[in-house]
Formats: sequence, structure tokens, C-alpha cells
Amino acid sequence: MQLFSPYALLHEHASRHPETEAIVIGDLVITHAEFVERVTGFAAWLVHHGFKPGEVTGLCIRDEVEHLVCAMALLCLDTPHISLGSHEADPTKRALAAKVGVTQLVAERPEGWMDGLKVLVAPIGDPAAIAAAPALNIERLCMGRSLDAVGVYQNTSGSTNVPKTFGFTLERIRLLSIRYANDAQERRALRTGSIEFDAHRLSRICSLLAGNTSVFIRHLNLRDLVSLCERAQVSTIHMGGYKLGSLVQAETHPRPRLPTFTMVQTGGSRVPGRLRKELMQALTENLWVLYATSEVGMISLASPDQHESFPEGVGFPAQNVQVEVVGPDGDCVAAGEIGQIRVRKAGMAPGYVAEPGAGSNFENGWFYPRDLVSLRDGEPLIFHGRADDVMILNGLNIFPSAIEDTLESHPGVKEAVAYPIKSRIHGEIPVAAVVLKDGTERQVPQLMDLCRSALGIRAPRQILVVDRIPRNTAGKPLRRELGASRTA
Repeated sequence: MQLFSPYALLHEHASRHPETEAIVIGDLVITHAEFVERVTGFAAWLVHHGFKPGEVTGLCIRDEVEHLVCAMALLCLDTPHISLGSHEADPTKRALAAKVGVTQLVAERPEGWMDGLKVLVAPIGDPAAIAAAPALNIERLCMGRSLDAVGVYQNTSGSTNVPKTFGFTLERIRLLSIRYANDAQERRALRTGSIEFDAHRLSRICSLLAGNTSVFIRHLNLRDLVSLCERAQVSTIHMGGYKLGSLVQAETHPRPRLPTFTMVQTGGSRVPGRLRKELMQALTENLWVLYATSEVGMISLASPDQHESFPEGVGFPAQNVQVEVVGPDGDCVAAGEIGQIRVRKAGMAPGYVAEPGAGSNFENGWFYPRDLVSLRDGEPLIFHGRADDVMILNGLNIFPSAIEDTLESHPGVKEAVAYPIKSRIHGEIPVAAVVLKDGTERQVPQLMDLCRSALGIRAPRQILVVDRIPRNTAGKPLRRELGASRTA
């Protein structure tokens, strides 16, 4: 049985290239040798303060570096963990912790929703506290683990306000680390998303395991971004299309352009041809559009030379990904026809942590993202949108039912329906229409507060009071009809 030790890999990089930069964040530079030292010290601190290796652990730290050090220490201590980020509502964090069996938390501070769980308050900014902990046996940290073992629990969007969750195995961590080690464009990568968001956090973990440099930016604006890329020799920027568009639009002329050696990789939500053209004219010609899912990883990547001919194209399927386009009967459709995509890839998630209906995206070894695509011989995948009513705001899936259930829990609401407003920058902005029992709008601020408290960033950005909700003959609300005439 093949075993894998994240700590042994980190230690190997630090031994071979101790002065190579592991993390660059502002004026702070942490070498690989220093990073391993921090991880080792934090692991020792955890064990010294009653942490139980092997038990599922929740991670609640917003600081970029401290979060990354703690996450790597947990991984090296043979401990699966889940990020319970500050962007999630407290009930959601509680539900996620219960779903995966969290028994202990490493957090910045105790909070009310943590009642009943063991909480270790991390000594952020206190190196003396870390140094005071008795040293661990390095051999213990270097012990290998089965590739089937879960290293990290990752959240993706669910059919309620509680996201779906699956185990990110050591095999997948190992494969992603190998890919990053062999990809020159990943040598000095900048990811602009928060460390608390799984995709960005896991990519940074695997980047460090690959011996690469992970670059952070403190203040995201176009001029600072260009300056950082030049100063830190950034090889690739990973950023959602909505952020890229916002940066370009916020900057007055003349706009600075990125250095030619910096590649931009974007995705997370639809990147329409109009936005691609604008970005290439204003920012860089080296623009790549990624199509990926949390469950599978990268599926395809559209190169700069494809954007003109295929403005909705998401690239050719990667060599290690099997892709089929199928109809409602599950049979492959004819070339060029629109159907649902299904994908299969070594190391992809086998399913979600048990919850009602959660396994519906997985069938017979295939994963169904519920996206509509078409594919012709010699042409890239063309993306046509979602196969269901899911709204995608800045790469985050939002289900209407979560918003509707929350609104209809209020005694003043008779009916509610959630729907998207199309946005060139943000993808889809969630909005809700309500029929109130008294017919007045005075309750709208209260309803907004209710949604923000229960749903966090999945809350609607606007609530409209209407006399009636349009429905079809089967009684289903016509969501697209509500949002068709509005754009943002």
C-alpha cells in the first residue's frame, strides 16, 4: 500500500532549498525552511495543549499566514480538518461541524456557536507561546498515511444554505502537488481569494507541498496588483472573472498592464466573450479561462487564442479527464448538440458526506456538474449555462430554496421566490420577490436582516414586494421570467 507524508515532502523541500521563498505577503517573506519550522512548532503547540490528533478538527482563523500554518500542521498530524470560515452564518458553521463530526476547534477566539466543542485559541502573533511547547518527535510527523485517507473536508454549494461536503483525500493532494511541481506557471502563483475559501486554501497547501511560492496581496486594486506582479515575479494570477472586471472598471485611464511573464487564469463562473475581450485589451493578452469543479478539479482550460473564435468556450478537456455529453436518457448526444456534461478523473471525489439527496451528482463513477455544454470534434467545450435553477454569484452556487425557505419562515410573508439578475461582472445576483400578507413594504428591512443572519453571503441582495408571483400551469414559479428584463 502506497503511503504519503505531507511533512516529509515539506521537509525535503526545506532541506534542498532552505532559502527559497514559500510565502510572499506584502513585505513579509517566509522561506521554506522558516515555514517548516512554523508548522513544526504549531503542531507541537497543539499537542501540548490537549489537541487530539486524528479527530476531525474545525479551523476558524482569518489571518492568511496563521491559517495556512495551522492547516498544514493539522495535515501533518494525521488530522482531517474543515474550514468554518467567517463568511458563513453561525448556523451553517454549526451544521457543517456536525455533519463531518468535528470534536475540536482551532480558532482565533471562542464564539457562541462553538458551545459543546473543545476550543483551542490559537496563539496568533505570539511566537513565544509556540516556542514554549515541548518539541515533537519529527519521526512522528514524517509517518506516512494511506492515500485513501481524508486530509481535508471541502465544502461546495448545496441544495440548502448548508453546503455539500466531500473528503479531499491525500491521493488528490498528492496528485495536485505533483501537477503544481511540474507546471512552470505555478512556480510563483498569486491567488486573490481568501484563505478561508476551500479552493484557494487547498491550492496554496498543494503549492507549498510542490516547493513553489505562494504570493498574497493585501490590498486588491489594479495598480498594486501590477506592481506586486513585477516585484514578486508572479507567474500566474488566479482570480475570478468578476474581480478582474471590477478591477479594470475601477481604474481610470491610462490603466497599467500586467507584465508579459504573468499569466491570468480565471473561472469560477461564466466568463463571457465580451468580458474576455475587455480584459485582454485592458489588462493582458495572456488570459486563460478555467472550467473546473471542486469535486473533480480542472476539467479544461481555454487558451488566449480560443477566445475570439469561441467566446463561450472553456477549452479542450485535459488529458487525464474523461468527458461525455449526455441527454436526459443518459446516452451521449450527437456532436455539437447541447447536453449535460459528465466527467471522470483519477482522484476525484467519490461522493458527498451523507446527506439527503447529496449523492445525486455522482453515478456509476461519473460526476454530473449539472452544466449544459456542447462539444464538436476539433473544437473546445462550449458552455451553455446551468441545467437547473442554481444561481452563481462570483463563483458561489446559491440555491433559490434556501432563500425562499428563510423568507417564508417570517410570519409576514405569504409567498417568496428567489431568482437571478444577470450581471456581466458577477455572473448572477440573487434577488427575491415576496407577497406580503399585509401588502406593504415596511417589513423589507427586517426580511433583509433575517436573510443575512441565516444565509450569510448567500442572502438576496434585494427583496421586492409584488402582488403576485408568476407561475406556469404546474404551479412552478417562473424564475427566469422574473429576472429576464433586468441586468446589473
